[in-house]
This record gives sequence, C-alpha cells and structure tokens, in this order.
Amino acid sequence: MDNKKKCLLEKFGGEQHVYELMDQFYYLVIFDNLLRDKFMKADMSRVRSQQKQFFTQMMGDGKTQYVGRDLIEVHKNLGITNQQFDKFKTHLKNIALDMEVPTENIEELLKLNEKHRDVIVFQK
Repeated sequence: MDNKKKCLLEKFGGEQHVYELMDQFYYLVIFDNLLRDKFMKADMSRVRSQQKQFFTQMMGDGKTQYVGRDLIEVHKNLGITNQQFDKFKTHLKNIALDMEVPTENIEELLKLNEKHRDVIVFQK
C-alpha cells in the first residue's frame, strides 16, 4: 500500500509501536517535575490503557473505539497549563524520534494532539 494512503497508525508501525510510545511516555512523566503531579493520584495502568486506546483511534485505527471518559470531564479539574501540554508534546516527539519514526509522521501526530488542546488545557 502507498505510504500516503496508510493511516498514521500504520505509518507508525502499528498498534504495538503506539503502545511502546505510550509506555515510554508515562515512564518519563514519573520523573518530570512539570507533569508528574497531574498523575500522582491516578490509576496509571488505567490511564495508560485508555491513552493507548485513544491514540490508536486518533491515529486512524477503525476497529478501536475509545471508551474512556469524555476528555473535558477527565481534564477540567486538573489545571493543566499550555506549558504542560507543550511538554507532553515534546516528550511524544522525543520518544518518537528515539524510535526512529519519520519526521513527517511525528509532525502529523503532534498536529492530531494539538487539535485536543482546548479540551485538555483549562489553566491558560
């Protein structure tokens, strides 16, 4: 199949690569002073599972349905700032670079994430 016709999930190498990206991301979060407080009280296995589900659907997997809570409901009381959202994206980008994901695919992933800023950031 022509790479331009593949969904982003396929371009990333499939579900397993996205799961690896998420696992590495949450490992970094634990050590990130800017982000870790947002996750300290969370059930991290549930968060990781839902995030993997959300990302695979967002990246074009037609058979995966995100069934977690509404993004606004999840994030509205967390006080997430633009700086924290940007840091989230920076971690995603750096992990994807380490995984040798092509730059154009990383940029596409970051654009997809950016579309959700308004339902995640409530502390401008």
